[in-house]
Amino acid sequence: MKHYHYIKENNPTHKRKVLVFSIIVLILLVFLAIFFYKFWYNFIQTTPILYKTLTYLRYNFVSVTPMGLFYEHFIGGIFFVPSADELVFYYGLLNGNPIIFSYVTALTGYMLAQILNYFIGFKTSNLMLHLVSKKKVYKTKRLINKYGPYGIFISNAIPIFPAPLLIFALGVTRYNFKRLFIITILAKALEYLAIIGIFLLFSG
Repeated sequence: MKHYHYIKENNPTHKRKVLVFSIIVLILLVFLAIFFYKFWYNFIQTTPILYKTLTYLRYNFVSVTPMGLFYEHFIGGIFFVPSADELVFYYGLLNGNPIIFSYVTALTGYMLAQILNYFIGFKTSNLMLHLVSKKKVYKTKRLINKYGPYGIFISNAIPIFPAPLLIFALGVTRYNFKRLFIITILAKALEYLAIIGIFLLFSG
C-alpha cells in the first residue's frame, strides 16, 4: 500500500515569529560587524601578511585585472550582492586584459558563486519554508520542473534578470543541481562570448 506524506502549512503567526527572529539575528550580526570593524582594520594594518593580501586584492579590484574579474564575479555573483558583472567584464577588456584569460576567470568566479548560492538555498530550505507558503513553494517547483531550463537560460543570458537570486531559490526548492549547472554555464558562456564579440567589433 502506498503511503502519502502531507505537508502541513505554517500558520501566519508562526511565520511572523520566524521572520521577526531572523531580522533580529541579522541586525545583531550587522551591529557586531560594525562594532568590530575598527579592531579588525587595525589588526590587518599591523599584520604584514594580511596587509599585503588586502593590498593585492584592492589592486586587482581597482585595476580590473583578470584576477580582479574572478574576485568581482565571485563576490558580485552572490545572490544578495548587487553587481553589474557584464559592465565590469567589458571594462576589463577595455583595459587591455587578455581576452581568453579574462573570459575563463570571470566565468569561473561567477559559477563558483552560483554553486554557493544553490547550496545556501539548499541548506536553508527548511528555514525558508517557515517564512513562505509551502503550497506556493511546491507549486513553483512544479512550474520550474516543467519550464525551468528556459527560464534558467534566459535569466543567466540576459543581464536584466536576477539570476543569482533565482539560483538561490532553486536551491531552496532543491532543483536538479547537475541540470542547473550545465544550463547556467552554457548561458553565461554564450553571453560573455557575445560581449567579447561586441568588444572586438567596436575596438577594431
